[in-house]
Amino acid sequence: MIPPFNDFGCLPPGVHPATLEEIDARFGHASEIRRVQMESIRWMAAGAERVVLNGSFVTDIMEPNDVDCVLLFRPGAREDRQAFRMLKDGLPFLGMAIVLQREFDLMVNQIFASDRHGTAKGMVEVIA
Repeated sequence: MIPPFNDFGCLPPGVHPATLEEIDARFGHASEIRRVQMESIRWMAAGAERVVLNGSFVTDIMEPNDVDCVLLFRPGAREDRQAFRMLKDGLPFLGMAIVLQREFDLMVNQIFASDRHGTAKGMVEVIA
């Protein structure tokens, strides 16, 4: 379950697991841009071992600029090489990093864990 926003419109600190359906229900409908971003998230998450969403998408902002996310793939897990190349080239509305385990842990535990002012904040991990 995704917890309520704090007084600043952010999730409480930590990684909050949620299914794509829960993420869509909570973040994917408030505006047209959110609907488009959610479609990109669904496409991007297919085949990833782990996906963590961050940035203005997981806040109460009506029209977020993009969805910051970090993806962890097992080597050889993505069967569709053309789709994987598209991910590496980027998708509209997604600020994405495709990383290995050590980089994934660094992104989630340090970089994504606070805002640009150093204030701790939450993020959402896509689960099955």
